[in-house]
Amino acid sequence: MKVRHIVHRKALAMVELIFAIVIMGLALMSAPMLISQAKTGGLVVVQQEAIAACATEVGMIMTRAWDEADTNDSDYAPILIVQEDITALNEATGADGNGTGKRIGTPLSSSRGFLTSSAKRLNASFINNEEGDEYDDIDDFNGKTTTLNSESTTEQGDYIDKSLQISTTVNYISAPNITYRTTVVKYDSPFNGNAVGTTNVKFISTNITSGSHGDVLDTNITLKAFMCNIGTYTLNTRTF
Repeated sequence: MKVRHIVHRKALAMVELIFAIVIMGLALMSAPMLISQAKTGGLVVVQQEAIAACATEVGMIMTRAWDEADTNDSDYAPILIVQEDITALNEATGADGNGTGKRIGTPLSSSRGFLTSSAKRLNASFINNEEGDEYDDIDDFNGKTTTLNSESTTEQGDYIDKSLQISTTVNYISAPNITYRTTVVKYDSPFNGNAVGTTNVKFISTNITSGSHGDVLDTNITLKAFMCNIGTYTLNTRTF
């Protein structure tokens, strides 16, 4: 009499096979989306890098003197005489009828005034009407285009995108003609419109573009800043 031995072997049931196929299908369907998200994340990093480069340019420009007249040998930059006449920003008149050297409402003890250390009053210069191109004041950057490429990384920074272009414009804008001697000063749209002559506010606009990463930088990235004619101490500089 023969005895049969039944051997049980592990195998996949049809239901388990179907579940495995479904899971693999879902994984394959999500792969393009994951790849697209990874690519978009990389482009966003490049965009953020471009904004950082633009902000660095603005910060560097704002370390310069407000005007060419501020680059004199004085220990401080005076408040400059401008063509725009706003009463609240004019020079105060003393009891003798002469100018006090200070703005209206400014304490006489303040270091900010219209006079240089040699008791001279200086006029603000027009944009692009200056001597030299040493980039010693912010007007010198008007019309300047900086290209960040593989040859300029040591000077401008080590950026992934090597074809960033930063274009800078500097111009005068009108100061708000409001009451300044109040606790709260309010005005709208300070960056709209260019002034014809010299004013107390200079407007800096930096625009960055890139042509190497498709649509992510097709829209213009623009950062704006302003500097005012308030007089200040001159920053010490050192050349290495």
